[in-house]
Amino acid sequence: MTKNKNNNFTKKQEILDAAKQAFKEITGFNITILRDEPLEKKWPDAVLQLAAPEGNTKKYYGEIKENITQTTIGYAAEQTRRFDKPALLVTRYLTPPMAERLKALNVEFIDTAGNVYINNPPLFIYVIGKTKKDFPAGVKLGRAFRPTGLKVVFALLCQPELVKAPYREIVKVTKVAQGTVGWVFYDLKQQNYLIERGVHGRKLINVEKLIGVWVDTYTRELRPKLYMGTYKTTKQDWLKDLDRKGTNAFIGGETAAAILTDYLKPATTTIYGPEEITPFLIKYHLQKDPNGNVELFKKFWELDYPWDHEGLAPPLLIYADLIATANDRNIDAARIVYDKFINRFIEKY
Repeated sequence: MTKNKNNNFTKKQEILDAAKQAFKEITGFNITILRDEPLEKKWPDAVLQLAAPEGNTKKYYGEIKENITQTTIGYAAEQTRRFDKPALLVTRYLTPPMAERLKALNVEFIDTAGNVYINNPPLFIYVIGKTKKDFPAGVKLGRAFRPTGLKVVFALLCQPELVKAPYREIVKVTKVAQGTVGWVFYDLKQQNYLIERGVHGRKLINVEKLIGVWVDTYTRELRPKLYMGTYKTTKQDWLKDLDRKGTNAFIGGETAAAILTDYLKPATTTIYGPEEITPFLIKYHLQKDPNGNVELFKKFWELDYPWDHEGLAPPLLIYADLIATANDRNIDAARIVYDKFINRFIEKY
């Protein structure tokens, strides 16, 4: 076990202990930690038991997040739903707006300040507005989870065989400096996501967890830097005429999920296109409008994703787009995309 992995485990334990204590001070009820147990193939961070009034107990699968922001609320909600069992989000601190959003998504939570949402009949507790307490600084992100590093990790997760490739090949599909690739591999090894196997080459490990960390950090570290604006168009059925090869543009988000799952009626179309976007705007009559329903992002990959849906962004990116909206139905669609199109690639590792 690496030092970084030990640090992460210790930090989660500290957050859980502080949140349990704050919960007891606010409600008078105890939360105890049961032994770790698997839930099919999905491991919670902890199995918790809440001592409710009149001797009743409530069992929860705990999802511990060090920090939650407005951009990562959707991912936190999706992670609690993946259990299909009562789940409790445990985190350092939730502002009132974040607490309200989680309540609207029906995500039960506790934090280290004493903010609580429990909705497990007959037990209902809702406390917000408790102020943030001092807490030790968290583990710093390595270069693997900074904007340029996230591009490399994305490529590795989309094409498993790339992890064994020479650095120069990885540079071609990520558009990052060769030195960045070396630092990303170093960080991944330090954080227990990559091992060196001598003549057998590198191998990613703990891939499901790595996907989670990538999505969580992508939504706040890289995605905002790729954003080019929100637009509207007067051209009817313009997506049907989208020349993917001619424009180097790919569809993500709700529209891509609707094509893949037949679950959504998309309200917003997400496009990943070239940095020089003017010809694309002219061709499809797109005009900047903060109330428009087309959002444009810079495309950041050059790899050819191995699937039959030409013109759609890789499913990991579609999943992340859906999560970033923190929309209830989009979060459900994200889980469908994950189960149908991402899980099968995890099995390759």
